[in-house]
Amino acid sequence: MNMRVRVRRRSKSRAHTGERRGTVLVAAIVCLLVVMGILGSMLKGTLLAHRQLHRERDLRQTELLLQAGSDRAVYRLANDATYRGESWNLAADTIADKGKGRVTIEIMPIDGQSARKVQVVAEYPLEGETSIRRSRTFQVPIQKPQE
Repeated sequence: MNMRVRVRRRSKSRAHTGERRGTVLVAAIVCLLVVMGILGSMLKGTLLAHRQLHRERDLRQTELLLQAGSDRAVYRLANDATYRGESWNLAADTIADKGKGRVTIEIMPIDGQSARKVQVVAEYPLEGETSIRRSRTFQVPIQKPQE
C-alpha cells in the first residue's frame, strides 16, 4: 500500500513539474515580447529624432540662403541703380552635400514711392520631396547719387 502512495506522489509531482516548465516558458516569452516592444519603440524614436534633426538642418540652411540673398540684394541696389535681380543655383557640394539650392532675387519698383520692393526666395534641397522654401519681401529706399 505504501508503494501505491509513493507512485501517486511521483506522478503528481511530475505533472506539477511539467506545469511549472510551461508557466516559466510562457513567462519568458511574454518578457521577450515586452523587451522587443520596448526596443522597437526606442528604435522608432531614434529614427524620428534623426529625421527631425535633418529637417531642422535643412530649414536652417534655407534661412541662411534667404539671408544671404537679402544681403546681396541690398548691397547690389546700393551700388547699382539698374539692378533688377538674379537667380543663383547652388551645387550640392557647395552647401552641405545633401542637395542643390536656389536663391531668386526679384526687384520691383513701387509706384509713387522712392523705394523698391525686393522679394527673395530660397529653396533647399532643390525640388526634393522634403524641399523647404522660404521667402522674404521688403522695401529698400532709392538712394540719390551724391554730388
